[in-house]
Amino acid sequence: MKAAVIFALVLMAGSPIHAETDCYGDGAYRTCVETWTDSSGNIHSRSYDSEGNDYTVNTDTDVSASGDITSRTWDSEGNSYEVRTWTDSLGAHTRDSDGNECIVTFSGQMIGCGE
Repeated sequence: MKAAVIFALVLMAGSPIHAETDCYGDGAYRTCVETWTDSSGNIHSRSYDSEGNDYTVNTDTDVSASGDITSRTWDSEGNSYEVRTWTDSLGAHTRDSDGNECIVTFSGQMIGCGE
């Protein structure tokens, strides 16, 4: 079943460019972490153990024609987080899915950046 899940994730994410698996523990309890980067440069990670626990984290990043960058991360438990960055006449902006925003103006002033 685990191989089928990995295969399905790879099909959804695209062909892996780089994949790595590390396992820890011996005997009755073993934990493994698989990490791979798909052909679009998105990173995926899956951990599982010998007791049947399974958890995945996925990221994808989109760059628009204007240079805006949106990065999304989500996991198998329904959690998600998104960060968007862009520039305009004021400066560089970052806004996340929690409503946090940071602006660094071209003059170097930081606005809303947790100062």
